[in-house]
Amino acid sequence: MKIEKKYQTALNDLICHLRNSRFLTDDRVETAFRNIPRHVFVPESELDCAYYNEPLPIMKNQTISQPGVVSRMTEWLDVKNGQNILEIGTGSGWQSAILSYLTDQGTVYSIERHPELVKFAQDNLKKLKIKNVHVILGDGSLGYSKAAPYDRIIVTAACTEIPLPLLEQLNENGLLLAPVGDESQSLILLQKTAKGIVEIKNQSSYVFVPLLGKFGKK
Repeated sequence: MKIEKKYQTALNDLICHLRNSRFLTDDRVETAFRNIPRHVFVPESELDCAYYNEPLPIMKNQTISQPGVVSRMTEWLDVKNGQNILEIGTGSGWQSAILSYLTDQGTVYSIERHPELVKFAQDNLKKLKIKNVHVILGDGSLGYSKAAPYDRIIVTAACTEIPLPLLEQLNENGLLLAPVGDESQSLILLQKTAKGIVEIKNQSSYVFVPLLGKFGKK
């Protein structure tokens, strides 16, 4: 998608900042950022801030995540073409769209608990003619067993612990990424192996809205 000139400079500045701060190191993720413009996924009231490196309010007390966090999580997830991906917490659909771009021939299933956000995300994805993302209304802590198993699972809300259904729905050798903790969270990357779940990466000092649901915060 060709981005309007008024946003191009702001996007270039954001990418330069993310590169300099080492939150963005992968050329494929940069290409996704350039092809999936963030301003399409923010409310009109936030358009002037679309390329600030900060979270922005959307609706229902939810936010579109900070670009630096999205780039970090996307890089850690290491998405490959053709993979089956599950996202917990669609929000405005920006992260879903980036995953869609990276998996290309694959499919993204994204679970969202707020009907208003399901429609908002679906409308945003339609603007970019994205057809390999399915936004589903439901309890994200239960995952989505109908399309399991998944090569990658990403949770964009804070878990007190990783919901068991998500681990069960992960493919062997698949990766699961989630922020885990109470007030402040650690970003934790897990791999499911023949010998069990292995922690690959762990980085502290993140803050996400809580994951609600049967296996989330009550």
